[in-house]
Amino acid sequence: MYWDNIPGSILSKQREVFAHLDIPLQQERADQQPHGLWMNEVLERMAPEDIVVFCDIDALALNRAAYLAAVQHAENGALFGLAQFSNHKQGTQVYAGPMFMAFRKSMWMQLGRPTMRSSKLHDAAEVMSVLAREAGIPVVMPSVCACLLPKWSLGNEGVFGIGTFYGQREFFHLFESRKPAYEAIFHAVADDVLADRPLNFRHYLEIVEQLQAAESGQPPRRRPWWKRLWK
Repeated sequence: MYWDNIPGSILSKQREVFAHLDIPLQQERADQQPHGLWMNEVLERMAPEDIVVFCDIDALALNRAAYLAAVQHAENGALFGLAQFSNHKQGTQVYAGPMFMAFRKSMWMQLGRPTMRSSKLHDAAEVMSVLAREAGIPVVMPSVCACLLPKWSLGNEGVFGIGTFYGQREFFHLFESRKPAYEAIFHAVADDVLADRPLNFRHYLEIVEQLQAAESGQPPRRRPWWKRLWK
């Protein structure tokens, strides 16, 4: 789903990547509608045996195999979702986030058809992980493997932020795509996927440095590439 504050280039580039990887994609405009409410409505449309895959408008599978593995986990009865943590809520555990999530609708029904809306305790869809753990249902959560601009803690397991990669460089989530400054990061990652070439982390970090320099009003620091990569 997307609101009207999402740049059109994000929508079009996501469509290109999904088409390139031969992954079905349905983008839905739901301006000003809460994320969890929209997910509830999607679930109501589905048949009990359907596999439901939610994906944020600024998230990508970086290869087709990663998407197929997510679907396979759902077919096997697990809850699949990228590792997420709600720093603004009272939860204490990392959970399967809906920025790229897959499960069978019948499993959601088994859990009591919980609302996907955020609450005082949980963020959108977080309750799925809570209830799945209580029911002994496997929760598969690829964790963060790289982050271009760290902003938040992943509980006690690390950090995530703008431009986060998950698993074995299998999924990508931009975060805060409503901010036009971050479009260049999304485009750079997507273009590497579309060209079937390795992810160019050096290039991504140079984009981040340029963004930070523009915000500070200072020219980008010129450093050896290995220092730019690791510091």
